[in-house]
Amino acid sequence: MVYLFLDAIYPALRQETREKEGVLCAYGILENGKKVLLHLALGSRESYDSWLSFLHDMTARGLNEPLLVVSDKNKALRRAIREVFPHAFKQPCLAHKMRNILSKLPKKAQGQMKPLVQQMFYAESYEQGLRQGRQLIARFKDNYTSAMKCLKDDLEECLTYLKFAEAHWRAIRTTNMLESKAQ
Repeated sequence: MVYLFLDAIYPALRQETREKEGVLCAYGILENGKKVLLHLALGSRESYDSWLSFLHDMTARGLNEPLLVVSDKNKALRRAIREVFPHAFKQPCLAHKMRNILSKLPKKAQGQMKPLVQQMFYAESYEQGLRQGRQLIARFKDNYTSAMKCLKDDLEECLTYLKFAEAHWRAIRTTNMLESKAQ
């Protein structure tokens, strides 16, 4: 396994009800580029214990430490990832991160800021992304303090995917494949 993607989805699992239940999900991308579903488990709460058990289930079945783990910033999940895969690169899902940044902006500023953040997220290199991100933070930190703090806190980690093969960038930026399959 080269890349591991972890997220929880909340579909309505029972017929004739709108009640949603948490499902912990994992898929990976193999060295040959093939995407594989690795594991699903009910997890009504995204607790540390649920995620830790979920990850241990996969390692017990032979999953080795991946090079990169992409997930949201759920603290319990991130703690479990650090414990089970201490040497893997970690990256927040850029779609989740974008939503977090935009949610901290006034509605009128979201349209202006989204393309600027996207430009930084889709830089041509890690160094260029860092430079663009730092410039963006410096430019808007006084006007949008909370949003720029959110970006600054994870800037380097958000750009981790740029350290990998360019041919893989599009596939490893987000966990959205998991979310889109649940729709």
